[in-house]
Amino acid sequence: MSRRSIRTTSLGRSESLADVSGSPTVVLVSGRSDRADIWKTLVNPRQSGPAVLPGAAKFTRVCAYDRPGTFTITGQHIEASRSSPVPQPTTAANGMTDLHALLTAAKVPGPYVLVAHSWGGLIARLYAAYYPNEVSGLVLVDTLTELLYDGLTPTEQRWWISLNSRYSPDLDPYHQEKTNFGPSFQSLRTAPELRRMPVVILTSDQPYNLKPLAAQGDLPAGIPVNFGPVIFKAHVAGQMMLAKRLNAKLILDTR
Repeated sequence: MSRRSIRTTSLGRSESLADVSGSPTVVLVSGRSDRADIWKTLVNPRQSGPAVLPGAAKFTRVCAYDRPGTFTITGQHIEASRSSPVPQPTTAANGMTDLHALLTAAKVPGPYVLVAHSWGGLIARLYAAYYPNEVSGLVLVDTLTELLYDGLTPTEQRWWISLNSRYSPDLDPYHQEKTNFGPSFQSLRTAPELRRMPVVILTSDQPYNLKPLAAQGDLPAGIPVNFGPVIFKAHVAGQMMLAKRLNAKLILDTR
């Protein structure tokens, strides 16, 4: 974390990590199960340059927060979310409501640039739809979309739900975040249209590989190993449709 960053602890159900100056405020919305720490960590420590949070904190205020049920796993060590547990599963609308309550309670000044990863993309898009005057831009990092799901056949949709509903019982003591996809996707379909704003969409260029799951015996029964490329094709198609809908800059060559 940047030396200018502070931890805000008196927020009730959620806790944030925040830089103290600059505008617009960048709000980092993690993927499912990830604590805020993910934004200040390099996947490869030998990479040059800062991680996302300290990098952005050099030029503006940055906030990241733990949703209930998120965690950080380092080897055999598990660090639980710093937010109060809530009933699971949750929806993207729950995430939007919590984020708005958190930013309001913490008196974090807007406007916000929401930077979201994976599941967090649903939360960020809903936030921008329902609080348009608070959001000045979106950065969507390989985010989940309802368009991916809609691009699958009914059988493939059942496979996708099964594949993405695997939860380790070892994490149950940590009240792990579980996601209810059906109502979450529907909430995006019925949400108000986003007003025009700068949007950047970054999408992985590495197809999904289910072979390691199959080798470990973790691939749900009935799902073919070659389903990975099918998901990836629907994912990229969904990202392209979303970019067209939002008049966004789409970056597919992310290496």
